[in-house]
Amino acid sequence: MARAKSNFFISLLLLIGTGEHVVGQNYGCADIVSQQFFDGLTSQVDTGCEAYGFYTREAFLNAWQSYSGFGDDPTIDDTKREIATFFAHVSHETINMCYKKQGDKSNAYCDFNTQDYPCTPGKMYYGRGPLQISWNYNYGPAGQEIGFDGLNWLEAVSTDPTISFKTSLWFWMRNVHGIVGQGFGATIQAINGVLECGGQNQGAVNHRVNLYQKYCGQFNTMDGVKLSFLIPLLLIITACELIAGQNCGCAYIVSQEFFDGLTSQANPNCEGNGFYTRDAFLNAWQSYSGFAESPSIDDTKREIAAFFAHVSHETTRMCFKDQEDKSNPYCAPNAQGYPCTPGKMYYGRGPLQISWNYNYGPAGQEIGFDGLNWPEAVSTDAIISFKTALWFWMRNVHGIIGQGFGATIRAINGDVECGGKNQDAVNDRINLYQNYCGQFNVSPGDNLYC
Repeated sequence: MARAKSNFFISLLLLIGTGEHVVGQNYGCADIVSQQFFDGLTSQVDTGCEAYGFYTREAFLNAWQSYSGFGDDPTIDDTKREIATFFAHVSHETINMCYKKQGDKSNAYCDFNTQDYPCTPGKMYYGRGPLQISWNYNYGPAGQEIGFDGLNWLEAVSTDPTISFKTSLWFWMRNVHGIVGQGFGATIQAINGVLECGGQNQGAVNHRVNLYQKYCGQFNTMDGVKLSFLIPLLLIITACELIAGQNCGCAYIVSQEFFDGLTSQANPNCEGNGFYTRDAFLNAWQSYSGFAESPSIDDTKREIAAFFAHVSHETTRMCFKDQEDKSNPYCAPNAQGYPCTPGKMYYGRGPLQISWNYNYGPAGQEIGFDGLNWPEAVSTDAIISFKTALWFWMRNVHGIIGQGFGATIRAINGDVECGGKNQDAVNDRINLYQNYCGQFNVSPGDNLYC
């Protein structure tokens, strides 16, 4: 009897497995990349994004016709994994389909040693398109194969959506397709390993991995009969919660609606009115993707709530770019390596009101502006402004976020506010934090006071 029961289940498993395999073989790239899936990719694109309406499923499928080897893998599961991998990198590189061009356009990305593909004077070979193709040694051969002048008309990659996807698939088939079977990590190494792998930017790596796992989860629903038949309901619910959590990245949580709520209290006469934008924040976040990359979605939400609570307090609800009292130059003469420039004032500027020469100096070095001679950049360039705030946060606050909100107050302005020195300011920060936690539907946690 026991043996007969065992044979029954073996036969049933084989039947289900065979059914999945046969059904799976009916799925090609066009079936897996459904309109519903693609709409999910682009649904977070704000109408203010430069790529709004640019990346379409039709353009992708049109480009795929020229690279039909993409997603043509030994099994349907391998096909799904490659497609999930491709769109995970696309979503990361474009910040959820928001950008056609790289945010920082100061680097020409011209390799003068590439003799076969010489740079055209005045042309900038920075990142463009779904995978942000860059460098003349990529634009040149990509254009030759696809049929456009990549060295002289590189703008085609950010103006023609079909060419845009073709360049990404060209790069993919040349550099990534052959190593997909080695695991997702190998594809990160192939695309941006020099800057991210080996612990150089773990936040970016985590973000790519989370997107990949999310898309794999979506594709598994196509052949989920065996999964739903064999796994207990509780386990299925847990897995679904995990996948749902991975959907909530920084760009998802900091929605346009949330950001509009932050800025709506700034009256038209405020100097910061119209300066602080969600696009500027997300652009800056690209350089600090470790921000809000936490072990759980609740921790991620709490860190974002904490950051914007301090931002709202420091800027008086997004009203100010510069500190109101500008009488103190905030120059620490003993700050070795970052001497004050005569006549320059290092008072508070930007979302977290960064101050002192010993902050402006290293922040500028890392971000790419002269913080000691041009501190005004923090209140004139919105992206630099948010970058300085994230630079300060990752350097001083991110590591202690798990200790509770009170610890973040102490890290930002503890000498002036904590220990009863300015309880009103502490209370305002806490009220803002609790408000934003409420909007994100997460508990604020313990240790709120300092």
